[in-house]
Amino acid sequence: MLRRSLVAFVAVALTACAASTIDPQRKASIGSVYVAPVQLSKATVFGPSVSEVNASSGKVPTTVAEATSRLQQVVDSRANLRELIEDQAKQDLIAKGYRVADAASSASAELKINVYHALSVPVGANDGRGIAMTVGAEMVRSSDGKRLMFAGQSKIKDSETKGVRMAPYAEWFTNDDFLVEQYRLVARLLTAQALAGL
Repeated sequence: MLRRSLVAFVAVALTACAASTIDPQRKASIGSVYVAPVQLSKATVFGPSVSEVNASSGKVPTTVAEATSRLQQVVDSRANLRELIEDQAKQDLIAKGYRVADAASSASAELKINVYHALSVPVGANDGRGIAMTVGAEMVRSSDGKRLMFAGQSKIKDSETKGVRMAPYAEWFTNDDFLVEQYRLVARLLTAQALAGL
């Protein structure tokens, strides 16, 4: 069951999602926007293969539970994804002419962002892995909850030229700086794409 669910997650995460842009008339009617706290999923890891474990010389997690716990620990303690994404959302809103509200009660619309993330299954001839992430954004009108804009992004455009990398399994668990840098990069790029229709 776990294996099937992980494969399904990665399959979804590596496929670009649909997107919509906000109608100009509706945009003009929005006084201010509140950025709701980002909803961030727990980390998911597809378990290491025998070859990945053998290549690691005992330095990396050898089970799904160990790998997931380790990945979650680093993401929680160092990546600061919620703060990163919320700050970027506010900057993007301001750049597109919106006013950002400090509280939902004073806003005419609310921007909700959901993030699902995982360490992907081995991909390619060298069995490299990458960050599989989906960023979904939805703007709703405060008065009646009507959806004004929706977008979901999980495939980064021109990812290699922007610094997104694949790496062996062991690299993700022996180089925290690399893991954090890649997590933050992927989150930033996908958030920008998801909010392009604001």
